[in-house]
Amino acid sequence: MLIAHELLTRMGATGANADKYLDTLNAVLAVHGIDSEARIAHFLAQVMHESGCLRLVQENLNYSAEGLRNTFRKYFRTDAEAQAYARQPERIGSRVYGGRMGNGPESTGDGYRYRGRGLIQLTGKDNYRSFAQWVGADVVANPDWVAERYAVQSAVYFWEKNDLNALADIDDLSAITRRINGGLNGYEDRHALLLKARRTLAELAAAGTVETAPASVALQPTHRVKATQLTLRSAPVVAERTRLALLNQGKDVQVLGAASEPGWVRVRVSLSGLLREGVVAEPHLEPLPRTRSRGAVMAAAAPALPALPVAHMKEDRAEITRRLDGGRAYPLGEPGRPARSGRNAESLAQSVAAIVDYLDVANPAHLRYQPQGGTTYCNIYATDLAYLCGAYLPRVWWTDRALLRLREGERVAVEYGRTVRELNANSLYDWLEDFGPAFGWKREIELTALQAAANAGEVCVIVARRVDLNRPGHITAVVPESATVQAVRNAHREVQRPLESQAGTRNVLRAPAASAWWQNSRFQAFAFWRHP
Repeated sequence: MLIAHELLTRMGATGANADKYLDTLNAVLAVHGIDSEARIAHFLAQVMHESGCLRLVQENLNYSAEGLRNTFRKYFRTDAEAQAYARQPERIGSRVYGGRMGNGPESTGDGYRYRGRGLIQLTGKDNYRSFAQWVGADVVANPDWVAERYAVQSAVYFWEKNDLNALADIDDLSAITRRINGGLNGYEDRHALLLKARRTLAELAAAGTVETAPASVALQPTHRVKATQLTLRSAPVVAERTRLALLNQGKDVQVLGAASEPGWVRVRVSLSGLLREGVVAEPHLEPLPRTRSRGAVMAAAAPALPALPVAHMKEDRAEITRRLDGGRAYPLGEPGRPARSGRNAESLAQSVAAIVDYLDVANPAHLRYQPQGGTTYCNIYATDLAYLCGAYLPRVWWTDRALLRLREGERVAVEYGRTVRELNANSLYDWLEDFGPAFGWKREIELTALQAAANAGEVCVIVARRVDLNRPGHITAVVPESATVQAVRNAHREVQRPLESQAGTRNVLRAPAASAWWQNSRFQAFAFWRHP
C-alpha cells in the first residue's frame, strides 16, 4: 500500500515537505512491513506529531533559563544554574544528555553531538551505534546524517525496534505513544492525526486512489490469571498512574516476553473483543495446557450470538419529553430534538456538546432526570444522550426467553415485561460487556484516550457495577472539553478525571468529578466505553 502525496498534505505537511519525504517513506515502509492501513495511519500520526508535520528533524535545544527549569529541572536545580546555560544549545545538550545513553560526560560534548534527530528523534550514542548497524551507514562518525539523509529510516528503525506494528494492528494508540514518549504527552494531537489519517485513507480508497488492506491479528493465549484479580499495567510499577484494567481469575492472556523489571512480563489480552497490551506480575499467571494454548482468538471475534435487533419501546412519542415525570422506559420523543452530525472530529464534538446542552440535565425543570427520594436516573440520561447521538445503549433489552427465540430466527415484538425489560446501571455494565462490541461499542482502558475520543465527537461513558447488586450502580457520560471547562490532568498531561455529565444524586451538566468515583469500594467493577 503506497502513501499518497495528498495523505501527507491533508495531515498537515507542506507540499514541499511531502515531496521531500514521499518516495523514501514509500520505499522504506514497504520493506519493513508498515504496509497496512492501520500501520500506516498509526506510523504517520506519530511521525507527524514528533516532527511538527515533517518540519523538524533535529532537536531544538535553544532554551531560555525558564525553559530549562521547566523542561530539565533535574539538571538545572537553581535559577542561577539555568541562567548560566540559557540560550547555549551545545552546553545544554552536553549537560542534559551527558553521561547516559552511551554518551561520555558533559566535557566530551557527546550529549549535544548525539542529540535528537530524525522524524522520531534518535537520541544518545548507544542508539546511534545500533541504528548505524541497522541502516548500514556510519552515523556515529557522521551524526548529522540522521537528520539530513536518514530522517525516515531512523523513525522506521525506532518503530521496528519497539515492535510498534503489533500495537498498530490492535489499534493501541496509548501503548504506542508510551513507547515513543515515555508517557501520554501530546496524546490528543496524536489521536487527532490518527483520525485524519484514517479518514483520508478511507476517502482515497473510495476514490480508487489507494488500496487499503487491514491487518489480521490474533490472540494466542499461553497463560491464564490464577489470582482472584490481576492488574494490567502500562509499566512494571505498582502505582495508580500505571493501572490499565483488572483481569479476573481464569482470564486467558498471551505472554509476549519479559518486561523491563524482574518478576514482570509483557502480555496481550482481549478485553470485550479489543486486544490490548501491558505488563503484569508473572507469579499471578499459570501456563495453559498445551492443547489450549494452540488456539487463537481473533481481535474482532464474532459475538456469541448472531446479529440481534435493537430493542426500543415505541419511538417518536411527542409526549415523552425532558419535562415529563414519567415514561422513562420510552426513548425521548419530543419534536425538534437534535442529533449528532458532522464531517470531522471538530464538528462532531460540537454536535455532541449541543446535545448535552439541549438535554440540560441539571435544569430542575427537566423532571425526567431529577432525583426523587432514593431514586436516581443516571441510566435514563446516559441512554438519552446515546440515543440522540445515534449510538445504541439500551433503555430496554430482550429477556432471556426472547433472546432464545431470536437465536432461533423468530421475529419477536417488543412487549414490556414479556419480551423486554428495563436496564439499570448494573445491567448496562453487563450489557456493554456482553453485547456492546456487536453494537459498535469499543472498550477503552485509559482515561486520556477516553477523553480524547470524547473530544473527537465519540459517545463515551464510564459505567460501574455495585458490589451489592440490589443497590444502583452508576453510569456517566464523558463529554467534549471546551476552552472554559476541562478535564483534570497531571503534570504529564494525562487525564486523571475526565469531563463528565451525569444524572444522579446530584445532576451535573459538565464538570470533572472530585475523585475517581468508579474506584470506590462500593463498586465491584468498572469500565470505560466509547462509540464512534
